[in-house]
This record gives sequence, C-alpha cells and structure tokens, in this order.
Amino acid sequence: MSLGSRGQMSWREQFHGLGSMYCRGAAAVILTYDVNNAQSLLELEDRFLGLTDTASADCLFAIVGNKVDLSEEGPGEGGQEGEQGPGLAGGGGCAAPRLPKQVQPEDAVAFYKKILKYKMLDEKEVPAAEQMCFETSAKTGRNVDLLFETLFDMVVPVILQQRAQGPPQTVDITSSRPPTRTRSGCCA
Repeated sequence: MSLGSRGQMSWREQFHGLGSMYCRGAAAVILTYDVNNAQSLLELEDRFLGLTDTASADCLFAIVGNKVDLSEEGPGEGGQEGEQGPGLAGGGGCAAPRLPKQVQPEDAVAFYKKILKYKMLDEKEVPAAEQMCFETSAKTGRNVDLLFETLFDMVVPVILQQRAQGPPQTVDITSSRPPTRTRSGCCA
C-alpha cells in the first residue's frame, strides 16, 4: 500500500478491499477502462480481476471502454452518432480536443477471453466477446443504454430462473425470533 504525497492512500487503494464484497453473488460485472489510456485496461487485469472470484458461477462480464467522445476516432469511423449498433461501435460527436485512442476493440475482446480463461468458462457456453465488449461515452451517453439493455436482457431471465428453482441463498434476520434465555450451570 503506497501513500500519496500528503501521506494519504489513493481512492483506488483505499476502496480496493471492498470490491470483492460488491462482487459477491453478482449476476453481472461491468469492468470499465479508458479507451485513451492503455494503462487503465492493464489495471483491470492486475487489480480487479481477482475480485470477481466472489461473483456467481454464471456471472456475465461486460468490458466497457469509456470516453470515446475524447478519441480521435469520431463519427464515420465506427458509425453515425447516436447509432445503436453493435457494442463495439465507435464514435461520438464532441467539440473537445481529441486524444489518440490507445485501446482498440480487439484489445477488449482479448481481455474478455482472458477473463473466460481465468474463470475457466467455455467460450461456447457464454455470450460472445463481440456481445460483451462496448465502447461508450458517459458524457454523451453513447452506447450506455445499449450496454445496460444488453445486460438486463441477459441477466433478468437468469435471476427469474434462479428464483423459480428454490429459496434465495440469503437469510432474513427480521423474521426470526430471538432465542429464549435459560439458566445454565449447576444452579439452574
């Protein structure tokens, strides 16, 4: 654990330990990187992939490249702005200065396949990488709806099937009565 210039931990280090708690039993995990920063994709693998160990066995993984509105690849190179095409569609129209795109869609696909290998999942039994890798812009909203609609369309049927198969794996502590106390020992 390293400390910043003021002797404080970075927010990533401070909250890194909470990740496995948020992934526990997850039906879907969204791993996000910056398309204009290759290091951000490497950090997903190095720091956060292990946190997914507590997710459900049939968890879906979405790999999301964000900030496409800042990349040099604008509309016309991956589709028209606002287009609701495949998740890997690029683009976005913005007057902000453009940055060179450092992470390509094929890098995200390779990372997705690495996750499948890490989780020991068969590529034939999970959604194809092209369905689970997206390029988005949180600023303009590009492909954000597509990302969540895709995940909901895949996750909701799985959750409904699990509910139909049996009771939940959680315990409702509000429905239990407190134990009655009895005296113990030799003088009871």
